[in-house]
Amino acid sequence: MTLLVGALLVGCGSTTSKETSVTPNPNETETVASQTINYAIWSSPKGVFNPVLLNDIYDRKVGELVFSSLLTLDADDNIIPALAESYEVSEDNLKITFKLRSNVTWHDGKPFTAKDVAFTFTSIADPNYTGPRFAEIEKLVGAQDYRDGKADTVKGIEIIDEKTISFTYSEVYAAALANFAIRGILPEHLWGAIPVGEWEKQTNLLTNPIGTGAFKLVNFVPDQYVELVRNDNYFLGAPKLEKVILKVSNQETAQGELINGTLDIAALSSFKQQDLDTYTSAGKTILEYPSASYQFMTMNNENPLFADKRVRQAITYAINRDGLVNQLLEGHGSIINAPLAVSSWAYPKEGLNDYAYDTEKAKSLLAEAGWTEENGVLQKEGTVFKVDLLVPTGNKVREQSAPVIQQNLKEVGIEINIQAMDFASVKAKVYEEHSYEMALMGFSLELDPADAKSYWSSELLGKPGFNFANFNNAQSDTILNQAAQSLNQDERKVHYNEWAKLLNEEAPFVYLYSPNEARVYNPNIKGYNFSNYIEFPNIHKWTVE
Repeated sequence: MTLLVGALLVGCGSTTSKETSVTPNPNETETVASQTINYAIWSSPKGVFNPVLLNDIYDRKVGELVFSSLLTLDADDNIIPALAESYEVSEDNLKITFKLRSNVTWHDGKPFTAKDVAFTFTSIADPNYTGPRFAEIEKLVGAQDYRDGKADTVKGIEIIDEKTISFTYSEVYAAALANFAIRGILPEHLWGAIPVGEWEKQTNLLTNPIGTGAFKLVNFVPDQYVELVRNDNYFLGAPKLEKVILKVSNQETAQGELINGTLDIAALSSFKQQDLDTYTSAGKTILEYPSASYQFMTMNNENPLFADKRVRQAITYAINRDGLVNQLLEGHGSIINAPLAVSSWAYPKEGLNDYAYDTEKAKSLLAEAGWTEENGVLQKEGTVFKVDLLVPTGNKVREQSAPVIQQNLKEVGIEINIQAMDFASVKAKVYEEHSYEMALMGFSLELDPADAKSYWSSELLGKPGFNFANFNNAQSDTILNQAAQSLNQDERKVHYNEWAKLLNEEAPFVYLYSPNEARVYNPNIKGYNFSNYIEFPNIHKWTVE
C-alpha cells in the first residue's frame, strides 16, 4: 500500500508539500461526535443481500459489512481466521477441517453453528441454484451428484459437531482457502425452509438481511443510501463506529461532497494533479495501491509472425511502457512483467527481465529472428510484418495507448493497423474465435493465482476461452499443475515464481501496466484501509477522532 499525503505528491508534480486543513463544518463535527462514516458508492445496490446470490459490486459491499465468512483477508490480502478460529489441512490436501468460534450469534440473537455453514455450501450445489458460485464447490466430493439429483446430501460436507465442520475434495483445490475467505455464511434458520429456486423472490429477506458481521442493516433506500448500525455482539468485539452509511453519489459531485464533509470516503476517480492538489489542500488523505488488474497486448502465438519468442520479446522491448504509465496514467500505475497481480504474494520480487524500452535491442532480436528492414518495414521471405491491432472501445486510457504502441512499433519496422470496435466484437474475435493477430485487452485477477490454468493451459487450445494467446508450453503446464497440488502458500509461491519467470521469458503477451486504485478519505478516520479484494478490512477497529 502507498499512502499519499501532500508531501509525497511532490514527486507527482505538486508545487507544494504543505498539507493544509479546512475548518470543520457542522456536518463534519457531527460525524466525529456520532462515529458515523459516509462512504460513496457510484450506483445503487440491487438489493440482493445474500452472499450466495449477490453478483453486483455494491451488493457485495453491503454483504461484506453484514455477513462474515469462515476466513477473511487483512489489508494485505493475507488469509486470516474469521468465523473459524482455526483450520487444519490434511496431509494429502484433500480435506479441510474448520473449528468454529464459540461466541458467534446472528444479528437476531440465534446461535451460529456448523449447520449454517453446511447449509450455505450445500445450497450452492442445489439443482435449482442458478447463481455464479458452483465453480467454488464443484470439486467437493458428491457436489455434482447432489446437483444432478443423484444424492440427498453433499458427501464432502461433514458436520462433526456444532462447532466443527470438514470439507473433502475429490482432487486438490488450491483456491479453496481463498474462496472460504470471500464467501459469506447464511442463517439456516431463516433460509432453510425456502426452496433455493425461490430465493430470488424473497424481497423482504434479501433487503433485510440477518448476518454475523460487524454491522446490521437498518435501512435501504434504493438510489439513495444503505444505513447500517454497529453489531454490539460482533464476535471480534463491538465496532467503534456507530454507523456506516453507503451513500449513492456520482464522480462529478463527490469531490465537493468530500471537501464539505457530507462524504468521508470515496474511490478516487481521477489522478489529475489538479484534483490531487484540491484534496490535499483541503486536508484530505489519499490512499493508493496497485490494483489486481492489468492491461496487456495479446499476440496470437499460432500466427507464424509470432511463433519465434525473440519476435515477441522484441515487441515488448519496442514499446515504451514506462511512457504509457507516466503519460496516460500520470505515474499512478506499475509496469508488470508477468501475468500476475504485482500486489500478489505469487509475483516474483526479483528475477524478472524488466524489458526496459530499448529500440536497438528490439531491432537486434528481430534481425536474429530473420527479419530485415526494407524501406522502413520489416520483411522475411516475402512476408511484410504488417499486423491488425484490435482495440475495444470504452476504456479511454487503453484507447489512447493504441497510437503510442503503433508509433513505437513503426520505429522498429512493424506496421500496425488499428481496428477500434466495441468490446463485444473484440471478444467474439479474441475470446471465442481466436481469429485475430494482436489485441489490447485487460484482466482483473482473482485472489488466488490458481485461476492461471484457466488462461494458460494447453488443454484449452482450440477451445473458446481465455487461452486466446494459443500459448502451448509443456513446462508451463507442468509448473501450474505442481502449484495446484498444495494449499501451502510457501510451497506454491516457489512454483508460481518459477512459472512467472518462464512466462516473462516466453512473452506470449506484452504485459503493459497495472493501474493503481485509490481512496480519498477524511484523515480523522483512524485505522482505515482497504485492499484489492476487501473494502472494509478490520472495520470494527476504525474510529473517527
